[in-house]
Amino acid sequence: MLYIIGLGLGNQELTLKGLESLEKADKGYAEFYTNTENINLAEIEELSGTEIEKLDREGVEQEDTVIKEAETNDIAFLVSGDPLTATTHYGIKHRAEEKGLAVEVVHAPSIFLSIAETGLSIYKFGRTVTLPRNGKPESITQYIEKNDSIGLHTLILLDIDYNASEAAEKLLEMGIKNREVLILERANSEDMNISLMPLENAPESEFGDTPHCLVLTGKKSFKEEEFLESHR
Repeated sequence: MLYIIGLGLGNQELTLKGLESLEKADKGYAEFYTNTENINLAEIEELSGTEIEKLDREGVEQEDTVIKEAETNDIAFLVSGDPLTATTHYGIKHRAEEKGLAVEVVHAPSIFLSIAETGLSIYKFGRTVTLPRNGKPESITQYIEKNDSIGLHTLILLDIDYNASEAAEKLLEMGIKNREVLILERANSEDMNISLMPLENAPESEFGDTPHCLVLTGKKSFKEEEFLESHR
């Protein structure tokens, strides 16, 4: 049996269902190469009574550790945010099912729900893009422009520990200008912060600890305009 369990975006966001599934497992594995490591695994081990081992990308994707272990044991695979947000995790689910293994997915809060904290409607977001620390993929500006063309907001996810001020500077270098941007810092945490400003001001602004993400706003309703003012 393979349990694929979301940890949410910080401590105390593991659901009761997730905790119960982890308690059933003989062993747990966790990965943090797809998201910032801000989860206290020792605390979760103590709560569940299940040993948890961290895996790197090679152990997850190339060695298929969790699938191999699940062939003979009940295994929990713990993932930051929602467990199926990253394509690689769905790939694990798919490969495990192809081998005839039983798979149970336990969902959890993710950035795709937390963006509602900004006051923007989650129904009005277009394609999400990921801005890497290195390189300036043309696809990013293409997707932003496509979202803009139909009035949709764009969520921009950042590489692990990539600061919003650096990311904003890169967007300006890529030709994204004269835009309003929302900076969401540490989504769902007690010290979460949301700020609204011209994109041109963001490179000179100081932001707190990561993780950060950015939202380029599209066409806003009257209510969205009203809600956003609290972040300006």
